[in-house]
Amino acid sequence: YVMRCIFGDPRKAPPPLEKLSPEEVVSSLWKGEGSFVEELLQCIAAHVEEGILNDLKSKIHAHDPSSSADIQKELRKSLLW
Repeated sequence: YVMRCIFGDPRKAPPPLEKLSPEEVVSSLWKGEGSFVEELLQCIAAHVEEGILNDLKSKIHAHDPSSSADIQKELRKSLLW
């Protein structure tokens, strides 16, 4: 219904989902405002001591796969961490 209302012919509409590159996945999970990691840290900040939170932040940033040559492999390892 929405695609028909916006585009007229839904077959001419762009796909509603887009495959992300490994770099884009890392960005949405680890980097910047609104990332999964940022949201997680904001949610738990009120419930843990500052020292523990800082330690967790450093461990999370140590597992950031964006600087790796093989981003997909490091992303898998980081998600399992």
